Amino acid sequence: MDNFIAHVLIVDDDDGIRSLVKKYLSENKFLASTANSAEDASKKIKIIKFDLIILDIMMPGKSGLDFIQENKKYLD
Repeated sequence: MDNFIAHVLIVDDDDGIRSLVKKYLSENKFLASTANSAEDASKKIKIIKFDLIILDIMMPGKSGLDFIQENKKYLD
């Protein structure tokens, strides 16, 4: 199994940005997961511990800032 530097969650509503960032991180020994919305990210952080979250703050529905406010207890 590969040794990863960190597990990163990429949260963005733009498919192109998500895939580009994931590709870059994966090529540089990061384990990268993605979420296409704040709601999707909320589900994932409740079951997986991430080392870092790359978060778009201007998404439709819940913004990235709303996501942070609502999920502080899972982000420590």
